[in-house]
Amino acid sequence: MGTRLLLDKALAPALASAGLSSAEALFRLGGPADATSLVTVVELPVDGTVGRFHLKRYRYGGWATAKGLLGRGTLWGTAPEVAEFKGLEFLREHGVPAVRPVAAASRSEKGRLVAHALLTEHVPGSLDLARRLATPGDPVREDAATRRRVAQLIGRHAHRMHSEGFVHRDLFPRNVLVRVNEDGPSVWFCDCRRGGAPSFRWKPDDDLATLELDLRDALSRTDRMRILRAYAAGGGLAAWARRILARRDRLARARDRRARGDRAAR
Repeated sequence: MGTRLLLDKALAPALASAGLSSAEALFRLGGPADATSLVTVVELPVDGTVGRFHLKRYRYGGWATAKGLLGRGTLWGTAPEVAEFKGLEFLREHGVPAVRPVAAASRSEKGRLVAHALLTEHVPGSLDLARRLATPGDPVREDAATRRRVAQLIGRHAHRMHSEGFVHRDLFPRNVLVRVNEDGPSVWFCDCRRGGAPSFRWKPDDDLATLELDLRDALSRTDRMRILRAYAAGGGLAAWARRILARRDRLARARDRRARGDRAAR
């Protein structure tokens, strides 16, 4: 059996004082230890934090459920929640706003991933972009200046992320947190368990195309182009933007094919 535990180094003593110094403690946090899937919010008295955290925990009872994670903790590779801890840590170390990873753990037996978990610090006052755009009265939805600034921040942060050699692979609006206060909006990225170096199958353009596709019905074309304009930082936009939109359309067709396949399987 192999067990792996990652902790925020600066918080390790405070986490130990709060009773969170082992993988088993993390696997018991927030609910029954044998729960197969648990996504919840927990409160812990951890000095140096806001005391509120988001927890994701997963457990697999046998090969039938773990085989879908070949190369991601089963037989080889890194468990998804451990990979997300490392990805978030990388982004923060390289100046990209991302939620703070506090602890992650994984356990394997005879090559099979048995369990993995991730704890991240809550960002007070934040909501994901998808929820904000769907909520009447939300300042991101209703105020043009706030919406413009959010688009600019997303574009700039995505450019910084990609310039550091990291692609998100799940850059959906639900994985972009936005907080709005008297100083204006701030943005953080989260849920990057599949993130890492670009590959033949996924490149920086794909992150931007994913955002463009999911924001198509929630933001005007002008606002969506602001994301690309901020990303390009004044560079040649027209031809590059057409490439992003073409990639968006290919992603949309692939998504439709998967949806038809799922309906046929049912």
